Amino acid sequence: MAVNRVMSESLPHFKRFYVCFEALKIGWKEGCRPTLGLDGCFLKGPFKGKMLSAVGRDENNQMYQVAWGIVGGECTDS
Repeated sequence: MAVNRVMSESLPHFKRFYVCFEALKIGWKEGCRPTLGLDGCFLKGPFKGKMLSAVGRDENNQMYQVAWGIVGGECTDS
């Protein structure tokens, strides 16, 4: 998770958030094909931004979510 602060006393402002649980990472490495699909969608509502996700395919050809993140926009940092 990353936040911005205008001044050291000010409240933090959300910048980006990333989730990849260790169990999901191990499950993908041991039970899925060695490829990842990446996709993103716009968030509409009070909190604008994009939700990015990484998914794999398991042995039954089902989608397996590996990681996801919420960012302000797609760039090298996010």
